[in-house]
Amino acid sequence: MQEISIEEIQSKALGFDQNGVKWHFHILTPSCKFNTKSDYAFVLEGPDDSQQFVHYSKEAPSDLGKELAPLAHKAKVLDQKSTDDSYRPSEIVQKIIARAKELNQQGVEWHHHVTFHGCQFNKGVSNFTLIFEDPETGKTIESPSESEPINDLKQIEPLFYSQKH
Repeated sequence: MQEISIEEIQSKALGFDQNGVKWHFHILTPSCKFNTKSDYAFVLEGPDDSQQFVHYSKEAPSDLGKELAPLAHKAKVLDQKSTDDSYRPSEIVQKIIARAKELNQQGVEWHHHVTFHGCQFNKGVSNFTLIFEDPETGKTIESPSESEPINDLKQIEPLFYSQKH
């Protein structure tokens, strides 16, 4: 993984998006199980292993995450009201949502991931896995799926970005 500036991450992500190239990103907290450093990490993954970039910082890169999340998921993932009318979260996702709300009320920082098929963090169990890391218990809650969990993200992303970092 190549370490680059946050501006370069932004530029590469926007370029991938404009060119219709498969890409996604992760925001890793210092306590994240995927993070090898004690800083926040913004990880950008392009279409192949040679296009993995990271930027480390002392502060959470939330602004760039908010900008890129709708592009990466091709959906209004920051808008809970845009959820499909027929959507009902699974029991696992209900637990994630409830725990995220509880941690937000307590002012405890938490994070989550969506791993895609081909993502360096995907264990290969399914095409997509929604992963919630609980900072107090150290446990993860995982919700695998064959399709991208857009409606789940529409519930979780606004909670994530409403945290006070």
